[in-house]
Amino acid sequence: MLRQSVRLALAISLLPLATVAAQGTVTGTITDSVNHRPLVGAMIQIVADSAKHVKTVSSDSLGEYRFESLPSGSYLLGFFHPTLDSLGLDIVPKRILVRGVGEQRVDLAIPSAWTLERQLCRGTPMLDSTGLLLGHLRDADTQQPRIGTVTVEWFELEIAQGGIRRNRQQIPARTDSLGWFALCGLPTDAEVVASARADDEESGGVTVKLPAGGLLMRDFHVSRVDSTVPVYADSGASRQAIATLKRGHARVRGSVHNDKGKPVANADVSMPGTGISARTGRSGEFSLAGLPAGTQTVEVRVIGFEPKRQTVELQRDSLTTLDVVLDRPVQTLDAVRVYGKGNVAMAEFERRLKAGWGHFLTPNDIAKRNATQATDLFRMIPGVRVVPTRRAFGNTVLMRGNCRPTVYLNGMRMDDNAASELDELANPEEITGVEVYTPAGRPPEFWGNNCGSVVVWVGMLPR
Repeated sequence: MLRQSVRLALAISLLPLATVAAQGTVTGTITDSVNHRPLVGAMIQIVADSAKHVKTVSSDSLGEYRFESLPSGSYLLGFFHPTLDSLGLDIVPKRILVRGVGEQRVDLAIPSAWTLERQLCRGTPMLDSTGLLLGHLRDADTQQPRIGTVTVEWFELEIAQGGIRRNRQQIPARTDSLGWFALCGLPTDAEVVASARADDEESGGVTVKLPAGGLLMRDFHVSRVDSTVPVYADSGASRQAIATLKRGHARVRGSVHNDKGKPVANADVSMPGTGISARTGRSGEFSLAGLPAGTQTVEVRVIGFEPKRQTVELQRDSLTTLDVVLDRPVQTLDAVRVYGKGNVAMAEFERRLKAGWGHFLTPNDIAKRNATQATDLFRMIPGVRVVPTRRAFGNTVLMRGNCRPTVYLNGMRMDDNAASELDELANPEEITGVEVYTPAGRPPEFWGNNCGSVVVWVGMLPR
């Protein structure tokens, strides 16, 4: 899957020879076929076989270039652009003949995404729903290339006996000596989480979504974590750490505003995996310190907007400024009172509520909590703790005994990892009821492991 270098020949046909004269002109356009736009600022060089004539020009804002006053003869024509380095390409120069006064047109191009996938992903099935992620792995402070591994993870839902199972998919890629990597076979219809590691250096996890064209360039920077903080479920005798928070000496300062430029106050700004967060003031400004360096993610959550995750590149002992725009408002509906007999789910929920065997959150309770994540609803429930997961994003719901409960979503039992994936499984604004049971107090329809059971209702109970 990973190639040390990829050489792609640009197909240029030799133009018909004209009447011999003293000098000629070569013009053309360079196109970035990956992004379907002119390649601006490319360095184009033409060299005579005798090496007596060497000329260099740059492509303009339209991707066009022009060489004039070229003596007749054979030449090599090539170009360079930082995009080629990101793609891991080494374009072979093309041989052309200049004969006589007149203008020859030679158009150049970076190969298309389809061509790149076909060359880089040999042995991997190429589907309309899969794509390619490539880039470089570098040290966050020195910018030097690093030999390491870039890994992409995502989940796929599978309906099987016993409920819905979320299968974790993972594809790693090893970088070459220049830090270059290519990851093939990634889904283009879902967000994936990518991270990088090189020896004892690492990055944070960042969300990536491949475009419809199937190719995305993304560099990663890694750095050593200066210190770690273990997180324990409780103060029991076992003291088993369930997560490790990463700390460093990088800082982020910035502001949060909406798409009209108005500051957004009281937004929760955090960096997943660090346990560090802050709230924006009336001016929308925030400041985070003690962060690990490298490629990281800043996450912003506030009522009324979809959560926003923004990738940042941090350096040790340096301040990075960040401007976050919340451009996807979420419509909030007024409470609706429903009259009538109600549905079966509501009737059963009320029956269990009156029995008093567990802890319940009714639609009114949920509305009062103003949760920004599904797991926020569990923070005040007796016997339940919410702690960061070992993964890049989200939290884990734990019950007494350092254990993860069995999770039911709309009455269907989920897989054993669901207690660590509630923030991905359910949107808090769509949750209408929650039930929490100990092993001894749960009803038979919510049987499970020896930890207990958590039942989440999404859109099933009237608000």
